[in-house]
Amino acid sequence: MPEKINKVFVYGTLLQGEIRSPYMSDCILLKMLDVPGALYDTGRGYPASVFNDNSDTSISGELYVMSNPENKISKLDVVEMIDAGLFNRVELSYGDTDFYTYEAGSQLGECLIPQNKITEGNWRRYSSLLFHDPITFVTNFENRQKLLYREPASSDSDGLIYIKGDIPILVSAPHSSAHKRMGKLKRQEYYTAALSVMLHSLTGCHVLYTNRLMESDPNYYDESPFKKKLSELADSNDIKLLVDLHGTGHERRYDLYPGVGNEREFLLGCDDCLDELHKTASESEISVGGLDVFPAAKQMTVTKYAARKLNIPSIQLEINRTLREPNKSPEDFMRLVKFLRGFIDGLVNLPG
Repeated sequence: MPEKINKVFVYGTLLQGEIRSPYMSDCILLKMLDVPGALYDTGRGYPASVFNDNSDTSISGELYVMSNPENKISKLDVVEMIDAGLFNRVELSYGDTDFYTYEAGSQLGECLIPQNKITEGNWRRYSSLLFHDPITFVTNFENRQKLLYREPASSDSDGLIYIKGDIPILVSAPHSSAHKRMGKLKRQEYYTAALSVMLHSLTGCHVLYTNRLMESDPNYYDESPFKKKLSELADSNDIKLLVDLHGTGHERRYDLYPGVGNEREFLLGCDDCLDELHKTASESEISVGGLDVFPAAKQMTVTKYAARKLNIPSIQLEINRTLREPNKSPEDFMRLVKFLRGFIDGLVNLPG
């Protein structure tokens, strides 16, 4: 095996949070990729793929770096049952990156028919574990997330993970990994990355979250890689609204605190967004605190930046930790998911 190949692309049940994601626990997620090819539903609980540079569709997945490539790829060969002809391991080059991945083998040939094609090429949007077992999904996701949250970015990755959506709303989680503010290390806000990825699967929103230590707190400094990436994404995807996820402690009285500026100025006149929040929160039995508690205006927050610099209506959501503990209180967590999904869906359907 050529030593230069130390990366692997996964697109189905090995994705972070999915049922077989623990197999990737010794690898490091670098970024998302959309690789030319076609994705198919095998009807067996996992997808199969055919990669083709000339394809008019693409397959969405994650690119990982392997610390011990030869050992790891041998184990993945067993997982993917290449000796039995279930999958074949292939070497691909996309852009300036060489990597291994797995496509359908002879035993899956009968599944590669037009009616089984997943046209969006996105397993998370089609048949994610979270659709029927959300608690296991977020537990798998956070178990992986916390392994890297204090690891610095590297030459391979800036520590920012972007997942492309198909609606003009971007959900961000800038504190989903540890970050430095005024020289002090601040810990991550648990489950905010997992929630953002869940919302991508459930609503189709764009997502930007951190999975490495941020040397420059994205919610405190304007000169940060996170905000630079946010600017690029807003421009290239015509983002119409930003929802910025954060976490607060158990000691807070209410479930949720919205931040839209001191005078709602970060909504840029879209007050219907706040009305939708209160309506959906009531329907989901989520209590909402006052706008003055976390106005998102005291520092150079992501919300302030998006509204003032990018001219995008923006809202910060501070979520009580009581609702962000799925294993301690799954009912509360599911109330939160119901609210967030309903809120995003409601924003899409607002006039204008």
